[in-house]
Amino acid sequence: MNRQATLRCGVAFTPRTAWAGTPEPVRRAVADALGAAIVGHTDLHGGMSPGPAAHLRLADGRQVFVKAVSAEVREHSHRMIARESTILDVLPVTVPAPRRLATVEHGPWIAMATTWATGHTGELWTDTSIALAAQACRTASGHAAPVSLPPVADRLFDFDGWARLLDIGPGDEWEAAHAEQAAGMVAGWQAWTAGGALVHRDIRLDNTAVDAEAGTAVLLDWAYAAAGAPWIDLAQLAADVVATGHVLGPVAATGRAYRLLRTLPPEASRFVAGLAGMWRIRTSPIPHITAWRRAREAALRPLLTRLIADLRQVA
Repeated sequence: MNRQATLRCGVAFTPRTAWAGTPEPVRRAVADALGAAIVGHTDLHGGMSPGPAAHLRLADGRQVFVKAVSAEVREHSHRMIARESTILDVLPVTVPAPRRLATVEHGPWIAMATTWATGHTGELWTDTSIALAAQACRTASGHAAPVSLPPVADRLFDFDGWARLLDIGPGDEWEAAHAEQAAGMVAGWQAWTAGGALVHRDIRLDNTAVDAEAGTAVLLDWAYAAAGAPWIDLAQLAADVVATGHVLGPVAATGRAYRLLRTLPPEASRFVAGLAGMWRIRTSPIPHITAWRRAREAALRPLLTRLIADLRQVA
């Protein structure tokens, strides 16, 4: 089963429109850019964009992935596809990423087609998918970031969430007990996240295509790629294992994430605290995305409590 056909992981916030509902001139432009007629397609679901995503079958036998959106529906998603198009073009061929085949624009619409990533995305992490995703992260970060990519600080938003929460006031007992220490962990993040490694910056289970049989994983959705510290994607992977969940349950998820973080520099744990604060403080005009962020922060609390305790022992 292919990854894009199982795009779930609890992030199907906005129902995607069908590929057949995409304006015919856009679909024709995609086929023209690919140099082959589209003879079949499967609509894919999940993710955070309202635009269509589809597995296309071409007359020449190729299979490709395409996603599209109208700026009139969501301008942010339109910008992300345009940005990802330029990023994919500068990634070294040895990075585990799809290859861009075509990008077309027609009126307010943009569509990007890439190579089809074999593998699949489950609803929850497994030990195998963690290991293969970690391997892909290490392969990617082993490359120097292309010079056109910005510093990772430009791709991190509301990373001062815990400090801002202290100004607002804690919302519950856990925050009253831990927010100050969490804010201290994140202080100075612009300096200690900096680096020259290629960083994906949006590692989540639904952004990976895991092929357990081949022993590989492909990292998808590169719109937030940047230059930064080489451990950042592994730290984000650890956070997502907890926030998305593990097939063996929350205790296993926290344990696997903690074990991964222990193999990384101390700044990786600080990064997880920054992600939790970001999810706690950041809001969206789309209510269910805000709710999703809050749920992720809540899921991270047992891990963050453990990381704070470790910091106290060192101090």
